[in-house]
Amino acid sequence: MPTAPAAAAPAPAPAAPTAPSSPKAAHYHAALTGALLRGAWADANPGTAPNGTELSWGELIRKWGKHNGGNTSLIHHLRDISLLYLSSSSSHHPASSGYITVPSPSGSIPTASGPPTQTGGADGPASSNSSAETTSHAGSSFIHIPHPHLHHKKSEGTALGGGAGGAGGPGPTSSFSGSTVREQGSRAAYLSPADLDGDEGDDPTDWAEGTSWWTGVQIDQADEVKEGVKELEGLVNGGKLRPGEVQSAKLTLGYHLHALGQHDAALRTFSEVDWTVQLRAGAIEGDAAVTERIRGRCLQGMSAELLGQASALDSYLSVIDLARQLQSLPCPQPSYLSAQPPKLLFDTHREVYRAISTALTRAAILAARQPDQLLLTLRILRTYHAYASSWHATFRPKQRQRMILLYMRALADAFPPSGTAAVSPYLLGEGSSAVSARATWHKESLEAIRLGRNLLAATTSFLRAGSVNTPVTSFTELCVALADRHIPLAPEAINTLWWSMTLTFQSQSVLRHLTRLLTSVGDHADARRTFELYVQLVLKARETAQPEISLQLKRRPTEDEPAGPTEIARQAEEAETKEGPTAEERKTQVAEAEIDGDVDFIKALLVGARLLTKDLDEPDEAWRYACLAGDVIEAADKRGRGVIKTLRAEVEECKGVVRMAMAATDADAIARPTYQAQAINHLLAAANLDPSSTTVYYHLAYCHAEARSIDAATDAIRTALEQNQANVQAWHLLALLLTAARDWAGAAKACEAGVSVWEAEEDVDDKEESDLEVLSNPSAASDRSVEAKDFAKVRPSLAALPVTSSPPLLLSSGVFQPPQPAPPPKLSKTKRLEHVIRLRMTLNVIVEKTQGAEVAMLRHQELFAFFSARSGKNRKQFGYAKGIRGVTPSASVVGLEGSYVSVAETGAGPKGLGESMINVHPPTPNIEVPSEKSTIPRLVHSAATSPRATSPASDGDIEELNEKVGGLSVGKGRERRKSLTGGRKLLPKHLHVPSVGAIGRHGRPSSVRRLTSPSESNLELQRHRTASASTVALSLAPTAVHSHFRGSAPARPPPPPPAAALAEHGRTPTESRILSNLWLQSAATFRRWGKPEQCLVAIEEAEVLDPENSEVWVQLGLYHLGLSPPNYEAATPALVKSILLRPDHPAGIVSLAKLYLATDQVELAHNALNQVTQDSGWDVPEAWFYLAKVCERQGRDGRAGECLRYALGLEESRPARRWREGVERWL
Repeated sequence: MPTAPAAAAPAPAPAAPTAPSSPKAAHYHAALTGALLRGAWADANPGTAPNGTELSWGELIRKWGKHNGGNTSLIHHLRDISLLYLSSSSSHHPASSGYITVPSPSGSIPTASGPPTQTGGADGPASSNSSAETTSHAGSSFIHIPHPHLHHKKSEGTALGGGAGGAGGPGPTSSFSGSTVREQGSRAAYLSPADLDGDEGDDPTDWAEGTSWWTGVQIDQADEVKEGVKELEGLVNGGKLRPGEVQSAKLTLGYHLHALGQHDAALRTFSEVDWTVQLRAGAIEGDAAVTERIRGRCLQGMSAELLGQASALDSYLSVIDLARQLQSLPCPQPSYLSAQPPKLLFDTHREVYRAISTALTRAAILAARQPDQLLLTLRILRTYHAYASSWHATFRPKQRQRMILLYMRALADAFPPSGTAAVSPYLLGEGSSAVSARATWHKESLEAIRLGRNLLAATTSFLRAGSVNTPVTSFTELCVALADRHIPLAPEAINTLWWSMTLTFQSQSVLRHLTRLLTSVGDHADARRTFELYVQLVLKARETAQPEISLQLKRRPTEDEPAGPTEIARQAEEAETKEGPTAEERKTQVAEAEIDGDVDFIKALLVGARLLTKDLDEPDEAWRYACLAGDVIEAADKRGRGVIKTLRAEVEECKGVVRMAMAATDADAIARPTYQAQAINHLLAAANLDPSSTTVYYHLAYCHAEARSIDAATDAIRTALEQNQANVQAWHLLALLLTAARDWAGAAKACEAGVSVWEAEEDVDDKEESDLEVLSNPSAASDRSVEAKDFAKVRPSLAALPVTSSPPLLLSSGVFQPPQPAPPPKLSKTKRLEHVIRLRMTLNVIVEKTQGAEVAMLRHQELFAFFSARSGKNRKQFGYAKGIRGVTPSASVVGLEGSYVSVAETGAGPKGLGESMINVHPPTPNIEVPSEKSTIPRLVHSAATSPRATSPASDGDIEELNEKVGGLSVGKGRERRKSLTGGRKLLPKHLHVPSVGAIGRHGRPSSVRRLTSPSESNLELQRHRTASASTVALSLAPTAVHSHFRGSAPARPPPPPPAAALAEHGRTPTESRILSNLWLQSAATFRRWGKPEQCLVAIEEAEVLDPENSEVWVQLGLYHLGLSPPNYEAATPALVKSILLRPDHPAGIVSLAKLYLATDQVELAHNALNQVTQDSGWDVPEAWFYLAKVCERQGRDGRAGECLRYALGLEESRPARRWREGVERWL
């Protein structure tokens, strides 16, 4: 390595130049500064004269030196080394080319060598390799760019004074020598600005530890660079330069040494630069001098990194401090921190961006390799992308693709806890957020996704069949990882996945992620389509890759008994200990053409089975996919690649829940107990494989409950709550189990505990929801009315973000560390609201049972107010951006426990209700509305007391409040299937359905309210699916005190006002269904309270809200049957309409059968009850009870006894509401 000559006594330094003394001087100073900031080293004409004439580099430098008195040789040296160094790193070179690589420890310049096996990274201030094309040369990624003029001799060079460079002698130590003026058509003619930008290669290991990411100038150019080193050393030590020019000379000398691979010497030179004072002093004053320092700091960091010195990171980070000194380039601000970020120009500062891009990329790589440096890594990445927002798509696309992936990978690990403040500074040295950390993270993640999508759309294209667009698939994986951590990002992730299909060919990972995210947002139709396509692609790909292993999706015999829990656990143990690839080897096994591995395929099959069972109500189809998941595990075991126990447990759990659903919806009386036993067996096996799973114990408790094993179900749900006390549905299921055990006080406490859990979750979310709203709409806070604020809630101040350990983001191989598994997805705010409403309705049933109807009605009023404040137009006041959706109106609310069907033990003739009364509690579609009092220990056949009695202590009242038929939640697919098959058979076979004319004669054709206008059809059209004026802003249920019937004879209510548009109340169809069911629960309570007028008003309000709610017509029928004397003629069409709306509704069928029995239509009653007890009403005690009464009428006492015993068994273990109406079968 050349050494610097001994320093002679320095001559007095010339005075620093003053500001340009003439317009020409100012013009040429600005023109040259602009060329240097642009890095236009290869431009033929980088500037113009004042008259507009284009000037070459030599002429521009000469005129600048002439009018400003500057040292032109420094500028020539800078241009020469930039062309040599940047051109060598701009394109991929073949194996025949020789490049300087990292020197040996002795520091000598290596001889010509083959190209590094791995190239890329940021090869200089310009970056690294080209991204324009990838050659097929093994071990090389450079394309040679010829430089025919490079090997010139000193004697051949023309001094600056003799040519275009100004006066001066040719000696190497002359202050004006050392650089020849290149004729145009030389090396610069072969280069464009994009060539000088450089980029990284396609190899993902370019970010690996080591020095292979760097290459210097070509070996055959080293002599020219060494010549420049000698001349610059002479200039530095000659004492003829001004102070600013000395700094420029040292920076350019360090540039030369770095390009030669003499990194020790380069670091010594850079250490002599004064980095703290006179930042704008240099060979050219102003921003050009600052740019020199920015480039110098970047080169200093690269040399330090190549030598393994820890100071490299500090050098890289200091580049940003220098960039803030540029007067022509404002500091960038990302849009998630600033409403109006400054506009940055790209072309005018291209050289600055080359240095900033390289420095921040290398800094991010160094920080990402270290543990516990997540915060610093994110600050670097945020700053990088704040600058990158103004860059052209063609500027280092490969580098930017990797940086956006690293950015999103870091964001996935940096998801902040709720209620914490955003860190400050947010970028490197600047930037802050006024809202919480999570709200800022949400907006930042959205911007990162959109930035990455725009970048990939501009820099990638659709590949041929069988190829994998790795940048796009990697990007979508990280988008999904962000959405998994924060559900509000799911819509943006879904849009990105759909977009990615335009750049990928049948990507299995894209379809897999789409299925799961579409399911999470409620788009079940598209989710099913993507899931079925995904399974087809995977099976076909596996058949092609491994024809010896046959995996088929086929129907399985449902009567097959599963292996016992012990046997399943033994098989799992054997599979894990069996010889085969290690866990680490399994991770590194990469399938060809993107074939999903066993784990991903099994998880996708479980998602699809859940979709088909829970959301589409097709457990038969789901069973096929659950069995396929088991087959995949078996095939993996045969190949010696066993699946971990937790995943096996999930498969067994899935099979158990699907079997449970099949037992409840599809099985007959013979197959049902078999299915239930199989479901329990699968769930016990899952619990043995994964005892820490809370969902397994919840599902086991539910399955035991449906099988009426109350004690076993209670033990399982208590275990689930011990592991996770924040599960509202688990508290609800415990409450229902306690009501089945007649522990009413304990059930009430369980409900209150569940409500407390919900309130705690709301308190945590309130601040985040408010922050997100302010972040997206800063004026929203000022627009909120006083009524929108809940002053009862204390807003906690934001806590500091806790300091937590974090693993490295980059492995030593240069690939990303796989992100940590996302925690289980948190239920949406609206879904939690739906659950707590169900829970409070069950609590109201318990209150009516224990404290009477009057106290229960006060609870109803509170529930009306609670729900009204959080639905419709009022929902945004409590942070509900969207209403409750996702369930069809006909199945949106599960079970109205409060709607009791007064079922009498019929006497002779149409008169009356017989001696004993059994209250059948009817169900509604999805979100249950609590029914009233729950069951008594057994069916009591003594005469009932007056239905108007309100004392909860009376035997008759307990019996009145005891029995009910719960609603059945029917999904869209099953409801359609039943209406076309079983439903069609049910009506003509079992029910006498009056004609339309007959219904019209009964006076209640389609509306509960009596029509007062002569135009029935117009009024019905007006009122269809709208709310009356009394319900638009309604928050309290009517009571005896507030009703207009109070103290007066029953008066017919006035006709409804004109229909309110959807925009007036703002409710979704599901919210209307919930509110309708709340009114119906109030109607049932009024009826049991002995207030028929208020009962009718509540039914009318419910019908206005949701005319297609079959429970409305059940309640209307019960109202007519509860009159004295019963109005059978009016009750019949109401009950028939309820069955027409929902053919498998047990409440409507049982009520109509009771009416048939009361009117001596025994055969019709028998047909209806016999069918419903075999189908959806198999667990309804009232259905079996009345079937027994029918059999008695028919003289079949033996069959009657069987039905009574079965009804008694169901009654003894009946909860306050049917299981499926209160809680979900599948969490």
